[in-house]
Amino acid sequence: MVQTIRFLPDRLNAEPVVFRGFTTPELGWTVLTGLIAGTVIGLLLAPVTGWVMIPTVALIAPLLLIAFGGKYLARMKRGKPAHYLYRRLEVKKRGWGLGDPSLIITSQRWSLRRGHRVMTRMGRL
Repeated sequence: MVQTIRFLPDRLNAEPVVFRGFTTPELGWTVLTGLIAGTVIGLLLAPVTGWVMIPTVALIAPLLLIAFGGKYLARMKRGKPAHYLYRRLEVKKRGWGLGDPSLIITSQRWSLRRGHRVMTRMGRL
């Protein structure tokens, strides 16, 4: 008879951390963001220092972003569920009007609409 697993760990199928607290997709997005930001900064510096600043800053920016952003990202993810950052990004996008309109972002208390107070066995509400 085959035994069944009664407890399956939550993080069994989670992506492993690859480098400095980044998973593979997070590392890719960080490098892409650093390349884009570095290219923009290099383009702004190019008239003053020359065209060589464009590739130089574009290649240095992702390294700096990974070096310093890894600690920040690990601190943000510590103690949170696996997809916490992705959900947080979805909520921010929805707040800017760019995300999925079916995502519910309002937070409010529920109301039972009772006319009188209900007493419990302990005498409190």
